[in-house]
Amino acid sequence: MVEVLIVGAGPTGLTLACDLARRGINCRIIERAGQYGTASRAKTIQPRSLEVADDLGVVDRILARGTVHVPTRHYDRDRVVSEAVEAAVGVTPGPDFPYPAPVWIAQPYVEAALRNRLAELGGRVELGTEVINLVQDANGATVTVRTAAGVATIPAQYVVGCDGGRSTIRQLAGFTLHGTSLPEHRWYLGDVRTDRLDRHCQHLWMTPEHGVLSLFPLPHTDTFQFQASIPADDHEPAEPSLELYQQILDERAGLSGVRLSDPSWLSLYRINVAMVDRYRIGRVFLAGDAAHVHSPGGGQGMNTGIQDAYNLGWKLAAVLSGTDATLLDTYQTERMPIARAVLDDSTARLHMLMRAAGDGDGQRAQRDLTDDFTTGLTIAYPGSPLSCPGSAGRVRAGDRAPDAPSRDTDGRPIRLFDIFRGPHWTLLAFGAAPHLVDTPYGPVRAHAVTDQTGTARRVYGIPGDGTVLIRPDGHIAAVEMA
Repeated sequence: MVEVLIVGAGPTGLTLACDLARRGINCRIIERAGQYGTASRAKTIQPRSLEVADDLGVVDRILARGTVHVPTRHYDRDRVVSEAVEAAVGVTPGPDFPYPAPVWIAQPYVEAALRNRLAELGGRVELGTEVINLVQDANGATVTVRTAAGVATIPAQYVVGCDGGRSTIRQLAGFTLHGTSLPEHRWYLGDVRTDRLDRHCQHLWMTPEHGVLSLFPLPHTDTFQFQASIPADDHEPAEPSLELYQQILDERAGLSGVRLSDPSWLSLYRINVAMVDRYRIGRVFLAGDAAHVHSPGGGQGMNTGIQDAYNLGWKLAAVLSGTDATLLDTYQTERMPIARAVLDDSTARLHMLMRAAGDGDGQRAQRDLTDDFTTGLTIAYPGSPLSCPGSAGRVRAGDRAPDAPSRDTDGRPIRLFDIFRGPHWTLLAFGAAPHLVDTPYGPVRAHAVTDQTGTARRVYGIPGDGTVLIRPDGHIAAVEMA
């Protein structure tokens, strides 16, 4: 019996697989598709997700394939109106925020980085494996799959559905998805090539008549992501095709000689906003788009799924190592309010974007698409059973643990994130020598903070002696000050 079966090998499933594999958990990850995805369904990885990538050991690979601060060139037909960097709002750079801005990167590159890391940890994705049935009891679940070799069963102690908005696991396990479609918001999407547009910037048109048209250069590729909103009065939009996309570009932009070619992915995207009313039924969990379906406003879908997986991974590992199974209840307690807030926020941003398009104000639309909330750095679990009340400095139990400079036992400069990296809990000791503690959920690594510049004390708000207990997912469990 496998300990955890992960269904779906997108960013959510791969994050969970990497986290479990580094903890020594016997897991399998299966994917219905027969080949790895090539579509840039998402193209933004937010600062908090970059911190997850740092912890998993893949952030350098993502940064090497992405870029920050892509300018936006605004047009009125074939006339350039303005060009400015507006689409990468983050936080003020500082030692507590090592990744202050979103990174633009095609989703397949994020997945490739995680797959390669999983391979280093001894795992692999099982392609061409389609789930056709699921049954469970108090001791585990059995998933029936169809492969090229025939039908087989996979018994597992836990199953996690990371298989997207049309999740088979969600349907078979009996979850109910509640939400609504937004028929006034439909888009043509796709990845195409053209050699007649500059690749250093996004090309954007916004008009009251047509809405939004964008060609975004996917970093480290020779393709653009094509996005075009469909007018609300077009009740039966045509099926996507290269010829249709060329027609839309000609009619809305009027750029002489710009030809689209070599489409690798074309789609008519009908926007839905929905989520389940629970994240767990027995031995089955949901994560990512299987649990919540977002509008694209604010670039939150992929990132929220990564955060789901990061929250669930260490908890599954702790329970499989002997911790009381009630720990798994905190996954829903902590993540459902975040998903609801993200759904409400991304929907509001989409409406704002389309209102700005109706006004022809592309600069306002870009400016308001991202802010501190969309970075993910404000995600916190203050009301969680895992957040201990008590003394607090600048940070509270449940908050993200900031980075800061320190020194190791040999006096060499390191970052606190270097101390956090890995599957353990961390006890930061300011002033007094750290006392060794254990948690019911896993081992603790103690670190005496050497803070020559005072930065760590400032960002944690601890002027004297104190300790900070940090969970494996980088959130603070407790703060105690003398």
